[in-house]
Amino acid sequence: MKKAIIAASYGSAYPSTLTNAIEPVEATFAGAFPDYAVRRAFTGRMTRQALAQKGTPVDSVEEALERLAAEGFDEAAIQPTHIISGSEYDSIRDAAAKFADRFAKIRVGAPLLHDRSDIETICRFLRGKLGGEDSLTVLMGHGSEHHANRLYADFADICRKLRFDDMFIATLESTPSLDDLLPLLKASGRSKITLAPLLFAAGGHACRDMAGDEPHSWKSRLEAEGFTVNAVVKGLGEYSEIRALYVSHLKAAIAE
Repeated sequence: MKKAIIAASYGSAYPSTLTNAIEPVEATFAGAFPDYAVRRAFTGRMTRQALAQKGTPVDSVEEALERLAAEGFDEAAIQPTHIISGSEYDSIRDAAAKFADRFAKIRVGAPLLHDRSDIETICRFLRGKLGGEDSLTVLMGHGSEHHANRLYADFADICRKLRFDDMFIATLESTPSLDDLLPLLKASGRSKITLAPLLFAAGGHACRDMAGDEPHSWKSRLEAEGFTVNAVVKGLGEYSEIRALYVSHLKAAIAE
C-alpha cells in the first residue's frame, strides 16, 4: 500500500519559519514513519496566495489530498501543526471527509492542545524552558472566535493548579487579552517579563505583534507599563520535545 502523511500548517511567508519549524516537523514525521511519504500543505489562504505570487506555491489540504489520490496512494494521514481545534482544524477535518471515498484509510491527528493532559505537558515544558526565579512568563496565543478558544482559559487554569503563578497566557485576537493580564502582572510585584509565542512558527505575529518595536506590539506595551521585557522569538515547532508530541498525536490517529 502507498501511504502518505500530510503535514498541515497554517503556513508563513517568512523563510525562517520554513527552516526553523515547518521543515523540522516534516523531517520528524519522515523519521518516525519511514513507510510514509511526507507532503506539505498550508491552510492559510492568504499565505498560499502570497507564496504563489512569489513563485513558490504550496498546496491546500484539499489540493494535497487530490494529488495523493491521483498518484494512487491508498492511505493518507493528516497531522495539523495547529495549536487548538479551531476553524482551521475544522476545515482540515472537512477536507478529509470529502475525500473519504478516495482512500482506503484517511485519518486526521489531533492539534497540539488536544486535552488537559497535553496542556499540562506543555505548561511544564515551557515553564522549564522560559521560567526564571525573578521574572514572569507571558505567552502569546493567536486566539479565535471558535469555541475551542476556551483551551487558552484551560491553559491558564492548569498553570494555576500546577502552582506556576508566574506564568500567564493571553491571545492576540480573542480572550484573555493582554489588557486582561495587565492588572495581574502589575499585582505580582515583579518587573521582569519573558515574552514568548504559543504559536507553531515565529512568523509575523511573533516578530511584529509580539516582539516588534512599534508602539502596538506587546513588548512595547509592556515596556510602557514599566516592565523589562525579554522577547523569545521562537516557535513551538522549533523544539524537538514539541515535535514529539505531534508525532504521538499522529501515531494515535494512524492506530485508530
